[in-house]
Amino acid sequence: MRSVELSAMDISCNHCKNTIENGITGIAGVSSVEVDIEAKRVTVVFDEYRAKTDTVLAEMAELGYPAEVIAG
Repeated sequence: MRSVELSAMDISCNHCKNTIENGITGIAGVSSVEVDIEAKRVTVVFDEYRAKTDTVLAEMAELGYPAEVIAG
């Protein structure tokens, strides 16, 4: 399993949190998603053989929350 921490400056509310968690959890291989609204960060744990960081970043952008990797 791999963990990656993302920064997404457009996160501002619980709706954002729910949209991101539901969208990213739908990616095959993702086991958990944690959104910190205050810090504007998203932590994603996934099976690196089934999902890729680029896939997570693309889904974040598709959901309307462009992000960048800050750790992992």
